[in-house]
Amino acid sequence: MSLMWKSQYKRQFIWLKDTRNYLYRKTGVVHQKKVLEPGCSIALITEELSNKINGTVIGLDIDFEALSNAKNREGKLLLVCGDTYSLPFKKDTFDSVIFQFFLLWLQSPISALKEMRRIVIPQGCITSIAEPDYGGRIDFPHTISYSSYITSKLKEEGADPFVGRKLEYFYTKSSLNNIKWGLACIPFGLELVKKNFEDEWKFVEKLSQKGLDTKLKSIKKDEIKFIKKGERSYFMPVFYCTGNK
Repeated sequence: MSLMWKSQYKRQFIWLKDTRNYLYRKTGVVHQKKVLEPGCSIALITEELSNKINGTVIGLDIDFEALSNAKNREGKLLLVCGDTYSLPFKKDTFDSVIFQFFLLWLQSPISALKEMRRIVIPQGCITSIAEPDYGGRIDFPHTISYSSYITSKLKEEGADPFVGRKLEYFYTKSSLNNIKWGLACIPFGLELVKKNFEDEWKFVEKLSQKGLDTKLKSIKKDEIKFIKKGERSYFMPVFYCTGNK
């Protein structure tokens, strides 16, 4: 995951606070003794859970630099540099595995989920808090849409922009049980669109690396116009999924 996407991850972390709290309660993770966050990147969830539970929370990522940055932010975090496809833990080690915006970056999500299943205890829970599906984004007005642009950039970086709709299938093929999945996102109404506008377009501009092209400049200009008229909103589907060993 590039630095640009890590920055986006911070924004997504804020947006999905309510969803995480719902899933923390639903899965009982706050009462568990040993929890793993694979693909933790800058370890925001690892830190959040470390402050919520009395047990041990470990963050794992293959990106050593991201882990170092997280450690510099909070020295008490327990972080491991390792590969999700070959987790450096014995079987039946963790009560729960939990992650967010992670499976979309994997070439083989099923292999990763099977490895997570190996290291959780019997009946242990694996929770994907949020995985996006850019193919289902709804924009009002429909002409103000740049999701296809973000989709193409995700594909260029090896990510799957349509991973959200596949979660139940991935969990089933990984031999997980009691699978529950649903929508985890919030609609961006007018006030949230206005609040998010500057950061969103900074993100889109970073994606382009060469600045906004003519088409994107036109979309941005039109969005400003519709925001002023009170005619702007969008819905980005993000899915959660839970399953047990």
